[in-house]
Amino acid sequence: MHHRLKRRLLRTAVTAALGFGLAAQAQAAGFMIVEQNVREVGRSIAGASASSDGLGSMFFNAASITKYEGTQGAAALHVIIPSAEFSGSSAAVGPPITQTGTGKTDEMGLVPNAYLVADINEKIKFGLGLNAPFGLVTEYDPTWVGRYHAIRSDLKTININPTIGYKVNDKLSLGFGVSAMYADVELTQAVFTPGGDGRAVLEGDDWGFGFNLGMQYDLSETTTLGLAYRSQVEQELEGSSTLTVPGVPFPIVRFISADLTLPDNASFGLSHKVTSDWTVMADVAWTNWSVFDRLYAVDSNGAPVVDQPEDWEDSWRYSLGLEYKPGSAWTWRAGVAFDETPIPSAELRTPRIPGEDRTWLSFGFSYEASENLSLDFAYAHLFVDDARINNTTTNLPPGLNYTLTGEFDSTTDIISAQMTYRF
Repeated sequence: MHHRLKRRLLRTAVTAALGFGLAAQAQAAGFMIVEQNVREVGRSIAGASASSDGLGSMFFNAASITKYEGTQGAAALHVIIPSAEFSGSSAAVGPPITQTGTGKTDEMGLVPNAYLVADINEKIKFGLGLNAPFGLVTEYDPTWVGRYHAIRSDLKTININPTIGYKVNDKLSLGFGVSAMYADVELTQAVFTPGGDGRAVLEGDDWGFGFNLGMQYDLSETTTLGLAYRSQVEQELEGSSTLTVPGVPFPIVRFISADLTLPDNASFGLSHKVTSDWTVMADVAWTNWSVFDRLYAVDSNGAPVVDQPEDWEDSWRYSLGLEYKPGSAWTWRAGVAFDETPIPSAELRTPRIPGEDRTWLSFGFSYEASENLSLDFAYAHLFVDDARINNTTTNLPPGLNYTLTGEFDSTTDIISAQMTYRF
């Protein structure tokens, strides 16, 4: 496997990992991480692009920061508790070797993010976000039945995202941000040899740059529309491929490179205050996962180290949320969402990212502890459809590739907490 993995490598190699060197299973379609604002987690990301509720709203729509006054800072931590259990078989393509068994990945992850907003003047605000928009970690026992497809897949990103918001008038706000995103990837798998299983490890990292745009329009004092876009981030991963073979005293190491394109996405949201106590939110989001069409990495001589088709499809997320603020220090919220998988078939699904369609159910609350301090909590449970797999490796010599056939039974819980301080 190899650096030219094309960050699509990442896509196939990651099912979940998130920011600042800490790992988790990605909890949106593919390996996107949407746990960027605890209040949004509490309503299943509903209305995120129309919201100015919680400083993490700047991740979903840069224009939202025009609604904040003074200098404020927020820090959040999301605990992601995933589980994916496989049952099925692995059969060699060529020699009649078949192994039936199970496998499980349940790497708990910690996902932090932090935000700062400050006034420049009455119309212009400055925001800064530190987060991880993509990531994943899946890890199986080294002897599991699908070890020739994957053992460990680890993608980490760190995104530094300064933002400017401009209040055009009392109704219209615009926002613009730039991103400097660091990505680090590690992929491991077993390799069959006559003397026993070897081990292949691919590692690489790089920085990439992108931008984000946002618009919010207040139709009235009770209704806000939001539209937001985040660009692709392209990177040239550089690193190494290490092959360890039983009986060979030294590992075989090659320098590798891989183009990586992390997808762009867009969202449209609505927030409507039904009464003084009740607010409803809705959101539709699109992600351009079709850019992940191939997992490809080459060595320094241009020879392919990994070349596997992915052919992912664009995906959509639909969410609906409800918030209740009874005129006290407490605010309560809940939400539901349907998140489509970009993986089009069992033949293209791999154990690195055994994703399927998922349904979110969530709730949360906020407490205004003082004039300067607010606390937030959210919990979400993700119901994941059973994921069929019938995938054949393409990275081994003819006659030594393997087909993994079976099903993944997956579920995820998310627990989030956040503190906001107004200076």
